[in-house]
Amino acid sequence: MTGGVTPVANVHELAIRRRGMKASIYLLPNMITAASLFFGFLAMKLAVEGRLPEANPQNFLYAAYAILAAAVCDGLDGSVARLTRTQSAFGVQLDSLCDMVSFGVAPAVVIYNYALHGSARIGFAACFIYAVCGALRLARFNVQSSVGKAGGNFTGIPIPMAAMPLCAFIMSQYEFAQWTPAANYSEWAIKLASTLTRPDVKNVFLIFLMFALAFGMISTFEYVSTKNIKLPRKRPFRFLAILLMITVLLFTLEFTVTLSLLLILYCLHGPVMWLFFKRDRTAEEEELFIAGDEEDEEETHT
Repeated sequence: MTGGVTPVANVHELAIRRRGMKASIYLLPNMITAASLFFGFLAMKLAVEGRLPEANPQNFLYAAYAILAAAVCDGLDGSVARLTRTQSAFGVQLDSLCDMVSFGVAPAVVIYNYALHGSARIGFAACFIYAVCGALRLARFNVQSSVGKAGGNFTGIPIPMAAMPLCAFIMSQYEFAQWTPAANYSEWAIKLASTLTRPDVKNVFLIFLMFALAFGMISTFEYVSTKNIKLPRKRPFRFLAILLMITVLLFTLEFTVTLSLLLILYCLHGPVMWLFFKRDRTAEEEELFIAGDEEDEEETHT
């Protein structure tokens, strides 16, 4: 009798250990998601403190870095979940809620405290509309995920990518302040930097940018998902040479300039693709419509 009880106890103990290991594995991507929420909250804290008289003048720069760190965590949690095969509905909902705080509310709070608090109601409206459109973007994504229609390209600018141009703008403002003759910058670059850092120019540009990003998030433009990008194994040598030259040109520029150019290209490629492929989609829909009418006529005759 005792010989028959021991294996059952061992199996039960092994099952408990496996459940504990599985729970700890599931905990890992959710902890990374929580880290994204932490950096978003930290950005808001730095932004609120940045308006105080005794605040560090680089508070808003650190807030932009915090949102960038939140974006890194947001990209890691999904990758870790896929690698460890720990995707879950709970993780999807938690990720969506954290994204709303880190990339919807936090950028709006940072931008409002950084510049738009002095633009009367239009500044508040721009920040609020950005946050609302971020919530609408996430709600649409959650609905698409629940019905299995969120596996391809993104519909509208993903909310983490919408927050990135705002961070790049704040970073560029701090960098433009260092463009002086003593730093060996040309005269035209110094004039451009001084124009872009003027409060009136800065506020107008930020209001336009907030509205543009808000519209981009709720638009139906398709944006390429990094999950669908597959690098080819074999390419001609000239392809590699061109890629290397473009990489060198990008990294010879300032970091914020390079980042801004890449973000502008990403945010614009959705409308550009829509313009180029609009005729093809219209022709395809017309063909489907005609084919459907022909099938209905055949059924009527039969």
